This record gives sequence, C-alpha cells and structure tokens, in this order.
Amino acid sequence: MNIADKYTPQQIEGKWYDYWIEHKLFHSTPDEREAYTIVIPPPNVTGMLHMGHMLNNTLQDVLVRRARMQGKNACWVPGTDHASIATEAKVVAKLKAEGIDKADLTREEFLRHAWEWKEKHGGIILKQLRKLGASCDWDRTCFTMDDPRTEGVIKVFVDLYNKGKIYRGVRMVNWDPSAQTALSDEEVIYKESHGKLYYLRYKVEGTDRSIIVATTRPETILGDTALCVNPNDERYNWLPADARVIVPLVGRSIPVIRDTYVDIEFGTGALKVTPAHDVNDYMLGEKYGLETIDIFNDNGTVNDKVGMYVGMDRFVVREQIEKDLAAADLLEKTEAYTNNVGFSERTGVPIEPKLSMQWFLSMQELAEPATRAVLENEIKFVPEKYKNIYRHWMENIKDWC
Repeated sequence: MNIADKYTPQQIEGKWYDYWIEHKLFHSTPDEREAYTIVIPPPNVTGMLHMGHMLNNTLQDVLVRRARMQGKNACWVPGTDHASIATEAKVVAKLKAEGIDKADLTREEFLRHAWEWKEKHGGIILKQLRKLGASCDWDRTCFTMDDPRTEGVIKVFVDLYNKGKIYRGVRMVNWDPSAQTALSDEEVIYKESHGKLYYLRYKVEGTDRSIIVATTRPETILGDTALCVNPNDERYNWLPADARVIVPLVGRSIPVIRDTYVDIEFGTGALKVTPAHDVNDYMLGEKYGLETIDIFNDNGTVNDKVGMYVGMDRFVVREQIEKDLAAADLLEKTEAYTNNVGFSERTGVPIEPKLSMQWFLSMQELAEPATRAVLENEIKFVPEKYKNIYRHWMENIKDWC
C-alpha cells in the first residue's frame, strides 16, 4: 500500500466524494425508518456562493449527517432559486456591458438570455456545493422554475384564487423604478441619507397669509390633494373650517383638513398630503375621501397628468423644482436633513411609494394557524430567541403582494 508523503486535500476530498456519489450514499428512498428531511434554502442563481452560504450549508450538512448516524432516513434536497428581480438585474447589467438594451428585446429574447445565465451560474453553484462535500441527494435537484415547481405554483395560485384568498387591487407598494416592479417590505433596505428639508409656501385662499410646509420630497407637490394640520395646534386656530390653500407652482386649490396624525413638533406642524406617493398620506386620503393623483411613470419619470416637468426623472425634477420655487418666492428656506430612505435591495435605487394594480394574497387566515403552531411548540425554533421574532412578523403581517 502506497501512502502519500503529505496530505493533499484536492485529491483526497475529490476521491471520497466521487466514491460517495457513485455508491449513492446520500440517496434517500422512503421506507419504515423515521424520516429526516431538509429542503435547502435555494441559493439565488445570481453568481457564486459566498461565505454566508458556506456557513449555512455546513450547518445543514452537520444536521443531515447526524440524522443518518442516528439511523434516520435522512434526505437533503438541493436546488437553486430563479430569484427573478435579482437575476433580471444581473442579466440587464450583463447585456448593457455587451451593448444590448433590454428595452430593445422582446420578452422571449430576454428570457432566453436569462435562461442562459441560469444554466451557467446555476451549474457553478451546484458544483460549489459538491466541492463543499454537501451530502445532498443529487437525484432530487430542483430549480424553482422547472416544470414540477412551475405547475405546482400555478395550481396553488388557482386554488387560492378560487377560495377567495387571492385578489387583485390597487394598493400602495414599494416601487423599484429601475426594475419597474413592486418589492416586498423585506426587499427594501433603509439607509441613512443626507438631503434637504424644503420649506414651501402654500397661500391661503381669500387671505394674504401663507402656511409654511416642510417636506423632503418637493417634487411630490405635483400630486398634493390636501394640506393637514393638527386640530390641537393653536398656531392654526385662525384658519376657517373650510380653508383652502394653493399648491405652489401647480396652482391647484386643495382643502385644509385636520387630523391628530400630524406631529405638531415636526417642521411647522403642517403636512402636505400626497395620497398616491406616501403610505400615511394614502391612509389620510382614504379617511377623508381625497383625490389621488399618481404623478410618476413606472420608470420614475414624471407623467403628463399635471402637465409640468413631463418626462423628467424624479430627482432631476427635485433640483429643478427647488429653483422654480425660489424664483417664484414660494421657497421659504432649505435645511440640511438626515433621514432613513428605503433602497431596493436588488437594484440599489431609492424606492418610490406608488399606487399600483397588483395581485395580493390575504394573509390573516394563513398567519393564525402558522402562529399557533409555533406558540404551542408544534414547530420549534433553534435557537429559541427566533420564536419571538417570528411571532412579531406573524402578528404584524400584511397581505402579500
């Protein structure tokens, strides 16, 4: 027997992993033994695995191998996730580097490029898992857009729709103007951003007085449909009950409403209400029956509903509107201001709160048994601290877009 002078990991690891695969030591067939199954959280086909994947999959491998040693019928199902928004961003960037604009492609042509990306990078990811020594049952390898999974998704969608759990409606969503899609709350990353607080003059109809309103997004005045003050704010007791103001530059007459939602301590205690582009403003709009004016196209440029700044990017408009307000003596002042701004996890651009027609899954009835199963310890979290995090998520869940 020849023994090597030194240990060579590349040779030894490859030799034994090939042996394990050849003899199907990781393959699982249902039998009388206690089942122990892990479905791999499928990595996105957006590139290659990183150290976080390595740690996560090592822990899963430890659990599966331990279960085998305990005599259980252990099965670890591998696979990859199509990660539509993230993958689209990667494919668009690749095409751009090749001088190809996605807008010039048909849907079928773009999907062909996306599938080519999946074949290349999905294969790399699975090879990396093998290199790690992952004891997956490779005969069960899945992809979230393969035929069985696609058919399953369509079937479940139809079943839920027929049960009245899925509905279509216009709702305020996190809109990514770059990917031109709605994002879940989990796909929005909040970052501290340095910008300005703009103090605008809204002239009160029938008087020579104005109300100063502070905002971080002056471009949204195009969609203002009300101004709101706190009924307990004595600074605005002089306003008549039916007071109206004029939106700066736009010239639109809008009502002044009163609601305790307004924070008396923020800015001047007066709030511009833009129901189409702010979650809280949308709730005020619903409460008081305000008009909703969506001022943006899906790509973040201004549409033609107001007839001003048409086709200009939202941030270009912000700069231009500051100049125009100052020229019209409708800008009281600006201040440096730091606040948290939501960014798309996928494309890195600031998200735009926007009303959009989307499909939604009603979550309340689904969340209740899922919460109860954890609270009654039918499902256990390891470590247990995540139980409270899960409970908080479920108790504050919103309909899924």
